Amino acid sequence: MNEPRVKKVAILCDFDGTVARDDVGNLLFRTFADPKGCCEAVDEWKQGLITSRDCLEREASLARVSRETLNGFILQRKLDPYFKDFVDFAHRRGMEVVIVSDGLDYYIEKMLVRTGLAHLDFFANALHMTDHSLHVHFPYFDMLDCRSCGNCKTYHMEKYKTQGYYVVYIGNGLSDRCPSKYADLVFAKGDLLDYCRENGVETTEFRNFRDVEREILSRFVLNGELAGDGEDPEIV
Repeated sequence: MNEPRVKKVAILCDFDGTVARDDVGNLLFRTFADPKGCCEAVDEWKQGLITSRDCLEREASLARVSRETLNGFILQRKLDPYFKDFVDFAHRRGMEVVIVSDGLDYYIEKMLVRTGLAHLDFFANALHMTDHSLHVHFPYFDMLDCRSCGNCKTYHMEKYKTQGYYVVYIGNGLSDRCPSKYADLVFAKGDLLDYCRENGVETTEFRNFRDVEREILSRFVLNGELAGDGEDPEIV
């Protein structure tokens, strides 16, 4: 009997407020920078007056913190309690899980390593520290002739789509708006959920990664939505 043909699946996850319980980047700058200046930058970004890169650069310029203190702050931040189980669930079924973030690589890497997820690929803006000052570099800026975000999440998504992957996108914030329009399946909460509903983007609401796991199990494994034409899905 021929093996069932199942499409390759790539699951792209936002980090702050999605994989992480908190918006770690926002909390970082509110803790170690001038709160008023940071709030003004974020408000201007939300209004579309500046890009997220402009916002991050302004916040970083206002921050003063030692590496030791920053590491202690990161140690207090937690991931979604079901995320690690979700990654195991996806990997057992041959699905890719990748983090795409308009936040900072420094805290993402430390939180993943601490949770036993150092093997996960992630793409984010790069934080560099000099004494007590923070500087942000943007290796994935303006990748698709668009300067809205510091890290172009749609660019990373397109790499998977051109390789034939069915792309699932999971997010909660304003930087997730663009990729949500091009993903094959979207899970949303928070500001992203509001955006999808207001703009007719089909989406599935979620609270945590246990919700996402149940929906993917139902769709892809039990109901075989990604099985090839005329073939039954393989239930793993």
